[in-house]
Amino acid sequence: MLREIRKTRQHPGEPHRRWFHSQEQDLYIWQTDDNKIVAFQLCYNKPHNEHALYWREDRGFSHLQVDDGEGTANTSRAPILLADGVFNAESVAQRFRALATNIPASLATFVLERLETYATK
Repeated sequence: MLREIRKTRQHPGEPHRRWFHSQEQDLYIWQTDDNKIVAFQLCYNKPHNEHALYWREDRGFSHLQVDDGEGTANTSRAPILLADGVFNAESVAQRFRALATNIPASLATFVLERLETYATK
């Protein structure tokens, strides 16, 4: 189940960030002071073959692969996001729906509506 991490780092000048975490997915939501969602990032297929769907109100969707930075036993780098084209919106939405039962319904609905929009484009 996705559970909110209450002590999420905030960055000055950015909208308020919320983080919901599970073993399989992470959801980051950016909201204005009046709770309008302006962006979200849904990370899925954790911990192996992790990907992220990023949506911004002003830019739309980006689908990314997470390179965890763990190349060999002797190296460790910071994770980075790389462009990645294929996104199975239906299966990700189905799993998100199952994991999102403990997050506010308005947030889950917002994300699911965007996933549906992505699936039909």
